Amino acid sequence: MTVLDVRLIKCRSAASASRLPGLDMAVNPYRGCGHSCAYCYAQDVTRFETGRPWGSVVEVKVNIVPRLRKELERGLKGVYGVGTVTDPYQPLEAEHQLTRGCLSMLKRFDAEASVLTKSDLVLRDVDVLRSWDSVEVGVSVGCADDHIASIIEPGAPPPKARFEALSALADAGVEVYLMAAPIIPGLSDSSSQLRTLAELAADAHVERIIWDRWNVKPIASSRLGAALEGASMSGEWRKGANAASRIRAELAGLCKSKGIDLVDAF
Repeated sequence: MTVLDVRLIKCRSAASASRLPGLDMAVNPYRGCGHSCAYCYAQDVTRFETGRPWGSVVEVKVNIVPRLRKELERGLKGVYGVGTVTDPYQPLEAEHQLTRGCLSMLKRFDAEASVLTKSDLVLRDVDVLRSWDSVEVGVSVGCADDHIASIIEPGAPPPKARFEALSALADAGVEVYLMAAPIIPGLSDSSSQLRTLAELAADAHVERIIWDRWNVKPIASSRLGAALEGASMSGEWRKGANAASRIRAELAGLCKSKGIDLVDAF
């Protein structure tokens, strides 16, 4: 079992410019992620601790909330993406509450915010999120099968808990969407799996699904392959690199039948 190396650090700035569609600024209270998703390509992009197993090292930006306050006081405007690189509600958030602090600060300054997570821990902060007109919360589920998810997302809550979180947030009046990502060819892209994903989204009162295909990167691809081979699962996922158009077409049909808007992530 991998021992988690937790590092308490101070950041120079709380928000950085974002190049993601619809977002102006990015806020990431943690560097590294305890969800340890096998397909995550954050290491490929950031080169963070590439010599260590993904999820074994997490930096906690202990001063991010007062830093964010100072930046907001300077009038830094735009849409703030919370959790653009690593999950803002990963397990360490239960103790450190940095995401809660950042969201409270953003709400105090009447900022626009978009939160993305794959954890039902977000429900802890429903008191902050409700009655905030300029916030949305996306919950990520790329595979609705709890067994497969336990292999490729070993540190994350099961998909069932995430759909329940979506439903509870929607019932509380929070604007929500499902981030159906990544849809991995040969692993989570069968017609039955996509149908289940759409049905569970509709049951959770989701009106918008943003989807993204499996973004193949060297480190993440190797890590995913090792996780699946270790679980004696098929290697068919390596053969479906050109399945994106078929996946999107199926999802579009399913979403249309349920009155759900389908949006491409990129």
